[in-house]
Parts: sequence; C-alpha cells; structure tokens
Amino acid sequence: MIVPDEISVPERLYTWVDVDAHLADLAVRNQWPGWLHECDAFWDGVELTVDPSASRDEALSWLEEKFGVGSIARDEDVVAIRLDDVPGRLSTRMLPIEVRHQRPDLPRREPRWRERRIVRSLGQPLPPPEGPFPGNVRIAALHSFKGGVGRTLHGVALAEAISQRGERVLLVDADLEAPGITWMFTAHGRRVDFAYEDFLSLLHSSEDGRPDDAVTLGAAYLPNQTIGRVIAMPTRRTLQDIAPPRIQPTDLLTPERSIYYLTESLAQLADHLGARAVLIDLRAGGSELSAPVLLDPRVQRIFVTTVSDQSLIGTARIIQELGRRAPTRPEDPASAAVITQFHPQGHAELAIEAAAMLRDVIAKTLEPSPQGGEDRVVDGDVTLEPILSVFQDRLLALPSSWESVVELVHRQRLTKTLAPLADELSRPEETAYTPRPGSSVSPSGMNELAELRGRLGDFARRLAYAETADDTEFLTTESLRNLLTSHRTEPPLCVVAGAKGAGKTFTQIQMCLRRTWRDYAVDVGVPDVALQALLAPVFISKNLKDHQRISAIQRDACVSSEAEPASQLELRDRIDQALRAQLSDSEWRRVWLTCMARAVGIDAETSDVEQKLADFARDGSRIFLIDGLEDLLQDFARSEAQRQALRVLMVDCLDWLRSLRGRPLGLVIFVRRDLIQAAVRQNYNQFLARYSEYELKWNPAEALRLALWIAQRSGSLPGLSSEDVAKATDKDLSRQLTPVWGEKMGSARSREARSDGWFLAALSDFNGQIQARDIVIFIAESADLSMDDSRWSDRLLTPSAMRNALVKCSRQKIEAIGAESPQVGELLKRLDGLSAEKKKIPFSPEIVGLSGEDLDLLVANGVVFREEDQYWIPEIFRHGLSFKAAGRPKILAIANLVRQRNNLD
Repeated sequence: MIVPDEISVPERLYTWVDVDAHLADLAVRNQWPGWLHECDAFWDGVELTVDPSASRDEALSWLEEKFGVGSIARDEDVVAIRLDDVPGRLSTRMLPIEVRHQRPDLPRREPRWRERRIVRSLGQPLPPPEGPFPGNVRIAALHSFKGGVGRTLHGVALAEAISQRGERVLLVDADLEAPGITWMFTAHGRRVDFAYEDFLSLLHSSEDGRPDDAVTLGAAYLPNQTIGRVIAMPTRRTLQDIAPPRIQPTDLLTPERSIYYLTESLAQLADHLGARAVLIDLRAGGSELSAPVLLDPRVQRIFVTTVSDQSLIGTARIIQELGRRAPTRPEDPASAAVITQFHPQGHAELAIEAAAMLRDVIAKTLEPSPQGGEDRVVDGDVTLEPILSVFQDRLLALPSSWESVVELVHRQRLTKTLAPLADELSRPEETAYTPRPGSSVSPSGMNELAELRGRLGDFARRLAYAETADDTEFLTTESLRNLLTSHRTEPPLCVVAGAKGAGKTFTQIQMCLRRTWRDYAVDVGVPDVALQALLAPVFISKNLKDHQRISAIQRDACVSSEAEPASQLELRDRIDQALRAQLSDSEWRRVWLTCMARAVGIDAETSDVEQKLADFARDGSRIFLIDGLEDLLQDFARSEAQRQALRVLMVDCLDWLRSLRGRPLGLVIFVRRDLIQAAVRQNYNQFLARYSEYELKWNPAEALRLALWIAQRSGSLPGLSSEDVAKATDKDLSRQLTPVWGEKMGSARSREARSDGWFLAALSDFNGQIQARDIVIFIAESADLSMDDSRWSDRLLTPSAMRNALVKCSRQKIEAIGAESPQVGELLKRLDGLSAEKKKIPFSPEIVGLSGEDLDLLVANGVVFREEDQYWIPEIFRHGLSFKAAGRPKILAIANLVRQRNNLD
C-alpha cells in the first residue's frame, strides 16, 4: 500500500474496510502511540490491543483524533466508530470498538501486499533473508503495473540473451491469470510435463516445510522442456483450464516455512538443473500472485513500463512500496527499469523524463552502502540507468510459437538492448581469491602486483603529454582509419579537429615518426595504401622535447639532400611579423604557403612561393603537417588578425592546394575545435561536417580500447597482444579490462557499478565527450594510488584509488579547458572562487552570479546542463570545483540522459 507523506482524517468511512485501511496507513507512517500494539477491523467491529498501562479512554481519544471529530459514538451500551450515511443525516451505522489490554507479542511478518494483521511493525521493512540463494543462483523477476507493455516479450528476449552467453536459464511463467510464455511454448508443439502450478502444489503439500519433492520432480521432468539453454516452466500443463489457480504463492506462507520459501525453492530447483539464473514473468499490477517474489530483496526486480502516465506512475508507486517493505541491501542486486513502446521522433523527451523519474525512484529503495568517506555519486547513478527499448512495428503482432518469437527478438535486436541485464545475470561466479576489504595478499604476491601497477602508472604518465611519447606503437582509432581509407592514392587535404587533450599532437608525432604516408597506413592497419609521399612537419608543439629527432625527420622530407629546412624559430617569426601587418586573405595564404615551402627546403618568399610550389609539385609529392597553432595564435579571442590567419589556412590554403593538377601536395591541419568555431563564423557547421569523420573524438568503445591498450603496452597484462586489443569487440573489451579494474567497483557480487560503465560516466562531460589525455592521466593517478593497497589482488586499479584519482583528473581537466577557452576558464575560476555554502548542485544562476550568456557558454562546452531552472555539473568538473551534491545527486543521471537524448536523436 502506498500512503501520502501526511495523513489526514479519512474522507469516507463506508465500511470496516475503510477503517482497516486507515489504521494500516497510520501504522505504515509510524503514527501509532507507543502503547498501541495491534488494530484489526472486521465486518462486525474493531479490536484494539493496547498496553496494560494505557487506559480505555486514552485509546478512544486517539481514535477520535485520527478519524475526526464526531467519528466516535459513546453511550452506556456501546462505543463505536460512526460510519458514513446519506449526506446531511446523522449516521446510525456503527462499528463497535473493543479495547483489549495485553502485553505485545511478536507477530510474523509475511511478504504480502496486504498483511493479515495490522501491527506496529508495519512501519518497518520485512525481516531480511539470512543469506544468498542456494547455489548462489540469481533470480530476476519481470513486473509491470499494466499489461500489454511488452513485459513477457522482453522476458523471452532476456532469457535468450543469457543463453547466448553460454548459460542455462530457468524461465518461469508465473502469470497465473494471463500466461504468455505458456502459449508460446505449447504453440511450439512441446508437451508440458511439469508446470509452475505443479511446483506450487508440491511445495504446499510438503509436511516438513522442505521443497525436496518439488525440486526432485522438477529436476526430473523440466530438462524435457529445454529449448537451447532455456528451461521453460509454463504456468500449467494444459491451457484448456482457464479457472483461477488452486494454489497461490501466498498459500505457502505457513508458520513452519520460511517467508521466502518460494524464491528459495526456485533457486534450489535451478541449482539442481544446472541453471545459474531464474527469470520469472510475474502477474501485472499489485497482485498477491507476485508479492512473495517481489518482496524478496535478493530478487532483481525488472520493471517494464511505457511512457504513459498510468503505466509510469503505477510502476513508480510499486517501486516505492517495495522500497519501504523490502529495501535493496548493499549485497542485493539493484532494481532495473525497461522503458518500452515509444517513438524516438515523437516521444524522446517523454522517454528521457521517464528514465530520470524511475532512476530517482529506484535510488530511494537502496539501503546506503558504507562509503568510507569516498564520493560515490558515480557509483550510484551508473547502476540505475534505465534501458530504453524503442517502439518497433513488428512487435505489435507477435507470432504464436516460441521459435518465431525468438527469431523476431533477434531480428529486432532486443537481445542487444537487454545486454546490460544479461551480462549481470550471467556473470561468472566470484572466484575464491577475490578479496574483500580487510583481506590481504602475501608479500611476494603484493610485490608482483606493485610491480605491475608501477609499470602501468609509469607508461600512462609518459603518454599523458605527447612530447614524451615514443614511436613503438600507438592505438589506431576510427578517425585515423577514416583518414587513411579516404586517401589511399591521393594526399589528404583536411582539417583534423579535436579538443585539448584529444590527441592532436600525439597523432602528428606518430605520423612524423613513420616518415611516409604508406608506412603510417601499415601501422594503422589500413591495407592497399599506395601513396608513398613523405610526411613533412611544418609547425609542431612548442612543448615537444625531442627536437633533434623531429629536425632529422624534417631534413629527410626536404626536396633534396642539399636543402636545409627552416627552423621552427624562423617560421614562427614569419607568422609573428605577418600578424603585425595588415594583410589580405591572399597575402596570408602566401605566408602560410611560404612556411610550408621553406619547411621542406624550398627557398621561397611570398612573392614567388606559389610558382615554386607548383614547380616542385610537377615531379614531387609531400604531405605537410601543421600542429601547435595554439602556440602561434595565443590571443585568438581578441585578435581578428589571428582569426583571419587561421581561417585562411583552413580554407584558402586547402583550396589552393586542391587547385594543383593531380593534387600532389597534401596538408593535414591539427586544430582545436573551439578555434575553428571562432575563425569560421559563417557556415561553421557545414565546414565541420566536411571533416567530421576525421575528428579526434573518443566514443565509449574507443575510450575503453585506449584504456586496454595502455595496460597492454605497459606490460601489465602479460599474454594480451596488440592484435587482441585492436580486434576486441565491445564485449571483449569489457572482459579483457576486468584484470585492470575488476568487473565492478567492489566485489563481483556487490551492488556496485560496473567498472567500465563507471569509468565512462566519470570522465564524460555533458556533451558526451571523453578526452584521451583525461584517460591516461586518470589511469596514471589510479595506478599510483593503488600501489600499497593489498585488499584487491584481482585487479591493478582499486576502487578507492579510481574514485580518488578522479579528483586530480578533474583539476587538470579544468586547467586544460581554461587554456583551451579563456572565456570558459574565467567562468570556471568564478565558480571555483565561490564560498563553500554556495558550491552546491543543482544551482540557480542567482546563487553563483552567472548570467544567461555565461551559462549558455558553459552549456555549449559541456560544463553544465540545464534542467528546468537548475543547473548541474558533470563529475569530471564537479570534483575540481569542489561542488557538493545537495540531496540525492543526479549528476550521472543527467549525463546518462544527455547520452540517451543523443542516441535517440
């Protein structure tokens, strides 16, 4: 039962049922006085059991207070609650009251929606189970407030997804009034020898409260009802019988049995069948047919709903009630939500709002975990992200047979949609050596682990800044493959955009170190690249330390062995002089072309550079590489000359090179995205779209691949090759990263977030962007902080170290974005300078003193997100700014919503 926060007197009292309900509401809200032990209403009266120390008048006065003035009738013969009659007439319909004095007993609480006795303890959760399910079997129950939302279909899809992972799964049709799986199974032409009703009857007939007969007979007959790895237990043996069930789950709740008798018996049956998971398709709504399963906190509750108000609000009320009666403990699986039957085009916002609502409701059902002073905002939100299952026309009319439904499930990719749930329910058993907080590792094992962590930290630290990188290997990404695939025979003429820390300088260095375009293609893994053009660095980052090596590469790229390339100092001076003059676009084009020509030893000036480059291009080919533009154009925000210079480089110079017959000369310009936006103010989106496939950005799979590559290249993952990393699928990446940071941010059986999901959520901004430098800095810091931690021998990076590393990573991120965008940096300084009492999220503009224009700039850069009239900050910035979350934080929830909105778009 769901009750409001504040309870007033009842509006209507027609019968004893209304009286009973109001007394139960008061108990749930802990509004009973200390002397009151039990209240029970029947058709012929009300019984109050009170402590001997309480008087009868005190009990009657309390009743009148709670039921309203005039609700208690007192005369010499009887004291009663006055029930409602026709309006305007004093009621003579009475419900007699009996007050009994006795000491309290300890009534047995049971997993029912309506418990049989109304006692004080209704305001407390049910007694928790004493341990895990037999055989560590996992049980998940699919429930919906409304029928027709796709619950059964998604249950079949989830069972199929688990079976695809090589696991047996027991699928139970527990919808005793409207079975769906049963129809599919029998339409498949399969005979049902053992059904859920048989299981319930055998459990009910057990005299000693043990499920032996039910388990033995089920284990004997159910293997004959296996399809693939799915063991089906239909509702009943024949669908000719449409009468209500003879035995209901609540009939098993007898005093000699555990209150969790049904779920524990199902787990024992699954264990005998060799099934690691049980999926139960429950009756919709607040039915007692579902109560004994849903009210076991060890069961993972999967709520399926549409975006309609009736379905969504009803689902939320069910979740709230479960959180009150059977909250999810730290060792229990968190509930999940699946939102179905919506169109991305018309219902995207509704789906996103529904996801936020369900995430918040589920979060309130969780008992808090011990945090040890750590910030667990990321952990909480990652575990609760609802699954979005979009509307598909083909799912409107389902085929009748199991085989046809499963075929449709695969064709519509529902198994992929439900992959997070399938992964959770089919994960391998926790190994014996998985440590717990407080356990320790042997000295020799700790030394080996410390050595591996040290390797990882050292290598990541060298990678953190491109100037310290080497040329042994690098990680190939989709943007690099796109760049080479599009230019197998013709030199590239393009702009490679990327935020600060995206890897622009690192990519230029790796190109230079390969000397030729074809050799670079070989290392990237793009076949059939015939272009053997030399790569010629023109401008490089001022921070590069190995100038001698770069100089050698520049000499090799010269037009002849006698030619000498211009130094970086000379080329920078040319740009500085040009910036002090007022040049036209054509003059600026010749300045840039002169720098390119002199970088390969062509003795050219602005007056003759175009002719000399054209002459060289008749017989020669080069690909010029330009990086370090931030060093050249340091006053970009205020200088129109600098913006003009960049615009000419990216537009006019590329156009001129394209005009050369045969296009023998190439140019790759590495530049920050914000500089492009400032320089190309007209048709910016069109310009960016032209080069979008080459942009250096890290989607989730690429970010995980980079993390795995760092661990592999550091030597911290013996036995894993570079080829393994390059070819890893999304599922492979998650599995191969387990030795790096564990399956979860805790033990494998804990309720903590999955480590890969935590990593992605923690490092993303509100534009869904992750930067390569943030990844390597995070890994370096995490490895350092893990060095002396002996509690986790199964992983290189410990949960505590990862959470604490996020703080330093956040501070460096703020410095980086400030250098990239001074305007944004100035706003971040203002936020950082606020007093502690103002550093709370969500925040309002008035509290932090930012204008609408300021906030729009922060929104555009992914630093804040607006939700109605409040603003949120992502984790990658929140920690460095020392903002605290007021109430239950939604930072990651907002980040997930941003990503979901992008996916739906």
